Amino acid sequence: MKIYNDLIEFILEYGSANLRYRVYKEILGEPCDSDKMMQLQEEILKLPKVKKAFSVQKESGFLGNVIHGIYFDGFDSTVNLLKRNGVELTNPNMQRAKDSLLNWTDYEKDHFYKGGNFMDEYGRGGFRAIIADLLVELGCDENEPMIQTQINYALEHFEGALLHTSIDDFTRPVRFQGKNVRYYIKDCKFPAANHVQILSKTSSWRSEENIEMVRRSYEHCKKIASEYDGFIYINCGYLLGPFNHNWKSGIIDDVHAFDSNPIDFAWWMRSLASATETKPITYEPTSGIGQGILDWIFSDDLLSELTDEHIRLFKKFASLEPAWRKKESMLCDIYFPIVLGIKKSGLADKC
Repeated sequence: MKIYNDLIEFILEYGSANLRYRVYKEILGEPCDSDKMMQLQEEILKLPKVKKAFSVQKESGFLGNVIHGIYFDGFDSTVNLLKRNGVELTNPNMQRAKDSLLNWTDYEKDHFYKGGNFMDEYGRGGFRAIIADLLVELGCDENEPMIQTQINYALEHFEGALLHTSIDDFTRPVRFQGKNVRYYIKDCKFPAANHVQILSKTSSWRSEENIEMVRRSYEHCKKIASEYDGFIYINCGYLLGPFNHNWKSGIIDDVHAFDSNPIDFAWWMRSLASATETKPITYEPTSGIGQGILDWIFSDDLLSELTDEHIRLFKKFASLEPAWRKKESMLCDIYFPIVLGIKKSGLADKC
C-alpha cells in the first residue's frame, strides 16, 4: 500500500494539471466542485491539446469534421482526447457536442456514412453504433432511442452466440491481401467489440437474467474464438474491418510481453488510463495487471526495461503530459495508467 501511495504522491507533486485532476477525482474521490478541482479544471482548459480540440468545434457544437477519424478531425477521437485530459462533461462545449449529435440532420454527408451503413446492417461498429457510443460517452440519458437500439442489438448478438458451437457457424474463410482471414455471415449473431463496449458502459439492461445470459455467453464466445487467432471482417462486396473483439485479453504479467510489438504497450497503457466509466460484464473481471507489472512499476529502474520504441510509441499515442522536458513528467505519464488500473481493480491493498 505504501508504494502505491508513494506513486500517487509523486504524480500529485510533479504531474501536469490533467493527471493531478484525474488522480484526485478517480483515485482519491475529491468532489469536482471543490475549489482545488475547479482551479485544476481551469488549468486543464488552457492545455494546448485541449484548446486545439475546442478550436475545431463548429457553431453547431460538432467537434471536427467527421464522426470517425483522427484527433481534431474525427468527433470520436476528439471527445476521447478531451475526456482523457480530464475535461468534465458539464463543460458547456461538451454539452454542445452532445446536443449536436442529438440534433444532427445532415449526417448523410459524412464520409463514413456509406460504409457505416453497411456495418450497421451487420450490427458491427457502424455509423449508428458510433453515434450511440459517443452519446453514452457524453453522458446522454440511456433511454435515448439511439442508445437503446444498440443495447438491444448487443443483447441479441450475445444471446444468438449461445447457439453456435464452432467458428464456422457464423464466419467463412477467405483470402485477403495475401492472408487467410474470415468474414461474418450476414444475420448470424456473434458479439463484436462495439457490442462488448456498449454493454460495459451502460446499466439500463442489467436485469439478473440479462447479466447471467451475457456472462454465460461471454465465456462461450471465448471458447469458440479460441479456434481462430486472426481477423474477422464484414463482406459487403469488399471487406471492411476487422471487427472482432479481443477475446484473449487477460492478465499481462511482464512488460516484455510487448517486446515483439511495441505499439501494443501504448494501446494497453492507454486502455488502463481510459476516462470511460465501465462496469464488468464477465464472471471474473480483471484489470489485466499481473504481479510482474506491479514489480516493474514499483522498481527504481523501470525505464531501463523499456526500449526506445516502446517509449516513442507510448509518448505518441498514450501520453497525457504536455511535454517531457523533465524525467519526472515521463514517469508521471507512465505511473498514472498503472496506478489507475490498480485502483479500478481493487489491487491497492496488495501494493
